[in-house]
Amino acid sequence: MHQAVISLPLAVGLRTHLCAAGISTVFELRGKTPSFLAGAAGISLEEAQEALQAASQSSLTSEGHVAGSASALDLLAAQQPGFPGHIITFCAALDGILGGGVACGQVTEFCGVPGVGKTQIGMQLAVDAQIPTEFLGMGRGAVYIDTEGSFMVDRVVDIAAATARHVQQLAANPVFRQRPLAVAQAQSFTTESILQNIHCFRVHNVTEQIALVNVLSEYFSQNPNVCLLVVDSITFHYRQDVTDLAARARQLTRVAQDFMALAERHNVAVCLT
Repeated sequence: MHQAVISLPLAVGLRTHLCAAGISTVFELRGKTPSFLAGAAGISLEEAQEALQAASQSSLTSEGHVAGSASALDLLAAQQPGFPGHIITFCAALDGILGGGVACGQVTEFCGVPGVGKTQIGMQLAVDAQIPTEFLGMGRGAVYIDTEGSFMVDRVVDIAAATARHVQQLAANPVFRQRPLAVAQAQSFTTESILQNIHCFRVHNVTEQIALVNVLSEYFSQNPNVCLLVVDSITFHYRQDVTDLAARARQLTRVAQDFMALAERHNVAVCLT
């Protein structure tokens, strides 16, 4: 049997809300985001974060699984398309290619010749990460690491405004009008709120890039409401600053491993260009 939620070291009222929402086991908390759990259980975002942290720190489940391990069923569930493990784009063709969207807990790399649209997709995803949960989005923020100086705020404003309009049009549909939470989320999903939740870092050389990567784990621990990391581009400074090809390959391999560990540890989607 799965470990019961009532066994977690949480306030009685919080456990009651979780059970009332149909969440009776720790297993049912896995893969949930704070914003989704808060909406589903009618609790605050802080209480949702507390519940998820308590579930993740549970040292031993009643199934005999040591914390940090995962069953094959858990791994399969994490790979299924759609909410809550993927960032959707509202583009059915692209979401289909990506298996339901850009997956959280994994690294996704977009490759192509200059001008093909890699920076565009990175900026688009920084907006899409914030699509409200009632519209099958993650409803969380994004971190954008700009190595080339190609992050264009004016373009992001256009993308954010268009995405906000699309969500508000969906909210006008009779299906969503009957759901107060969907209407409320659509009303608060504005261009300003989207821009406020994109945290951009500009790095100018390899040293700054490595230093930033080294503190990202702590950053995500302190900011659990962020679900996406975009790096545009990962190789730019290495091509300029590291002339030895073997050394460049070794350093890029290590950076890639760091990003994979970061994605898995914090269940964030890492998008590289």
